[in-house]
Amino acid sequence: MKRLLLLCLLVPLAAPENARRAKRLEWVTWNPVEHILYWEVSEGRYDAHGQYEPERRLDRYSLDPTRATMQHAGDARGFMPEEGDKLHAQLDALAHYTMSSTLWWDGDNGKPVVVPPQIMSRVPELGLDKVTVAPSPDTHGASQQHR
Repeated sequence: MKRLLLLCLLVPLAAPENARRAKRLEWVTWNPVEHILYWEVSEGRYDAHGQYEPERRLDRYSLDPTRATMQHAGDARGFMPEEGDKLHAQLDALAHYTMSSTLWWDGDNGKPVVVPPQIMSRVPELGLDKVTVAPSPDTHGASQQHR
């Protein structure tokens, strides 16, 4: 019985990954009108089965590539303007892709796919506090040509 008790006490020490602290990205939003990237990270741990268990949400972060600044908890820090330009270009490409996909969907150019309800139930609710979608000047012109 003593050996069993000792084994139960030593198992968490032998498997440190079960008790390790971790952070996880919860959501990301690119606002193409304001050109600002927002995201939120949670802090938690992985359980014995490897499942992440969030324990608390950390404050939200934002990044303005145009001004080359990042903000968190009222603090702002600058970074290289060249890095901001690269990020801005990538995020504009993402905005263009999403609007092109929207136009493709609206134009019914794809084949309908039957998606099982259990897969659709995993799709996160997109609240207005997390998603801002507005066409950029480039994609607006494309939408006029498409229609």
